Amino acid sequence: MNSAPWKSQLRSYWDRVPPNVRPWLRRIALGLLIVYAAYFLLGNVFLNTPLGPWVANRKPEKFQIQWGPGITLWPGRVTVWDVVMKGQVGRTRWSVQAGKAKGSVAILPLLHKEVRVPDVEAFDVSGGADLLEVRKPPPQPRPGGWVLRFDRIHTGSIKSGHFAGLELQGPGSAEVGFYKQLRGGALELMPSTAHFDKARLAYKGDTLLHDARIDARFAIARHTRAQAPGIRKLLMTDAELNLDGVSAAVKTVTDKQGKITISTVPGQGRAHAKLAFARGSLKPGSELRWHMPVTGTDIAGKPREGALDFMLDVDRDIVFKAKAPAHEGKPLFLDADLRLHGNDIPLQDFKAALPRTSGHVVGRWEFSSLRWLGHLFNAPWLALDGSGAVDVDMQVVNGKVAAGSRIGIPEVDAVAHVMGSRIQGRARAAGRLDAGPNDELLPSLELVMDRFNIAAEDAPDRPYVEGQNLRLDLQTVSGLEREKLKQPGAVKEVRDALRAHLVFADARVPDLRVYNRYLPVTQMRFDGGAGTVSGDLNLDGAGAVGTGVVRVRGSGTQLHFAGIALRGNVDVNTQLRRADLTGHNFNIDGSRVTLNGMSFTEPGGESRSGWWARIELQRARMDWDKPVTVSGRANIAMKDVGFLLALFSRKRDYPKWVFKMIDSGQAQVSANLQWRDDVLVLDRVEASNQRYELKARLRLKGKSRVGSLYANWGVLSCAVAVNNGQRDFHMIHAKQWYESQPNLLR
Repeated sequence: MNSAPWKSQLRSYWDRVPPNVRPWLRRIALGLLIVYAAYFLLGNVFLNTPLGPWVANRKPEKFQIQWGPGITLWPGRVTVWDVVMKGQVGRTRWSVQAGKAKGSVAILPLLHKEVRVPDVEAFDVSGGADLLEVRKPPPQPRPGGWVLRFDRIHTGSIKSGHFAGLELQGPGSAEVGFYKQLRGGALELMPSTAHFDKARLAYKGDTLLHDARIDARFAIARHTRAQAPGIRKLLMTDAELNLDGVSAAVKTVTDKQGKITISTVPGQGRAHAKLAFARGSLKPGSELRWHMPVTGTDIAGKPREGALDFMLDVDRDIVFKAKAPAHEGKPLFLDADLRLHGNDIPLQDFKAALPRTSGHVVGRWEFSSLRWLGHLFNAPWLALDGSGAVDVDMQVVNGKVAAGSRIGIPEVDAVAHVMGSRIQGRARAAGRLDAGPNDELLPSLELVMDRFNIAAEDAPDRPYVEGQNLRLDLQTVSGLEREKLKQPGAVKEVRDALRAHLVFADARVPDLRVYNRYLPVTQMRFDGGAGTVSGDLNLDGAGAVGTGVVRVRGSGTQLHFAGIALRGNVDVNTQLRRADLTGHNFNIDGSRVTLNGMSFTEPGGESRSGWWARIELQRARMDWDKPVTVSGRANIAMKDVGFLLALFSRKRDYPKWVFKMIDSGQAQVSANLQWRDDVLVLDRVEASNQRYELKARLRLKGKSRVGSLYANWGVLSCAVAVNNGQRDFHMIHAKQWYESQPNLLR
């Protein structure tokens, strides 16, 4: 380009300047050149030496900025490279990185303590925020704070951003403006936009969306912290989000222990969102559609295929739907349809949305642990655990689960603790909510163990009962019934708010000797044989037995009683009625013990067979605490009194006429009895029929045997005193001697 014409034109302009003005113009030009040179030198020294970061980072605990090379060619215009900014507000720690940034700063507003940046252009931007456990307290508001005003921050090269595990990768662009007064002053986010093409959205490394197009608009009205602290800033926020992308698939893998691992894998789902938020409310017309394929394997290792769809629609209400179509043999199924009345979002207390929610949730889902099911019923003695599927049909009305709702568990590990025993098995359960008086909801649960075992609490790894088809029904007591329980004279325990019914029949007991832990072993015990046990028990909310029946039967059972070995068939039918609030003392009136086909050997070596006895308890009590204590009155029908006589002496020691008593037919016997620990007492024993009369008392403790017996047959009578191994027969005044002996029980 030829510069001669320009030079000629400039010369012409200069020649027109009066000669006396020309020196001043030279001085002004030289001054401006010196000022510019000074600015150029000082500005670039400021940007490229530690002086700049030192001035900018006077409060590093709140805000820090670092940059690499920088240059300023004109006052207010700055370009820097490798910019890093970070800081913390409350619990949020944030950071922003840019490969390059350039912008301008208005000079005159600085005189009024305002940093006004009309325009900033950033390149290769990335950043994010994390939530910390420790919150930094905000400063107290003070007047006179500087104002930061960034009218326009623009970038066309966003690389990535993250927030608390959620990561968004570009490419993207954004334009943001904000106003902030320091020292606790007002904050405003000016109308801003963001746009992404082919974006990837991930959570903790797992891709949720890819090839996504995202358009967002957002703004926050000017406010102070006192006007909108924390999450209440959303009440000052307007935002719009438009999103379309390819959704990943959900992979669920259930191992043999029931542990479920959930992750995402590449898939061909779809996501669409058109959401508008206006200061705490979703705008009518907002919608969300999310389709996610489901894959993986179930607990049996079989492949799992399906799909999960989420839908959100907003008009005057917010409607949420979730669907996973049912497939035969597949554990995943979901049909949820919930309506939230109104379109306000409860920002501070999400529980406040519950009274506004109605609809239904129907479905089946696998859980790695079903322990949470035990908390649905206030029954601490019943534990549900293990992995498995849960079927749900839940109706919700105004935030409350409605009557008619049900829950089904095809398989669950169940453990019940009853009367010092641990009942365990793999169960199936069905729960439901029934309507009670005053529309009260009454939860109930029906649980069935197809196979179960019973062990003592102190030896849970050594089960002694194996059975099938155990049923446990739990029913909540209505409020009206609980009020009745609070009346004078009624049981006042809160545990009576729940009732349970436990039933099982003919469970196998491989070795009846396991019950010796409850017997005075030296005097009365099982020595062998197998049998069965059945139970029909009514329990309260604490798992204590209120009433019930426990029946133990054995065939060819070996028994030991008071030093005599017996063998035959045994049937013990115990009737239980709780006698106090501890749950350990029982009234066992009406309990029966039947002995059939019994054979035994008397102390003298004589053998008997075909003997039988039928025992019924009256006014009987049992204390289940160890040592077990039983006391009461017994009415007994027995084949003959041979066994009673054998308790006191050998057959050959008695007068010969006593043998005729044994052959004189069956006897009706009554007696007071008590056992506690290793002590067995029989007192006021009275046996008789039309031909004879027999009375006795006997106390057995360890190897000690003390007692007395009186027998009468027609005009003949005798008495015998037993003191351990010593026996003293009284043939004269036998009755008077016997009646002079003290009773052993009160």
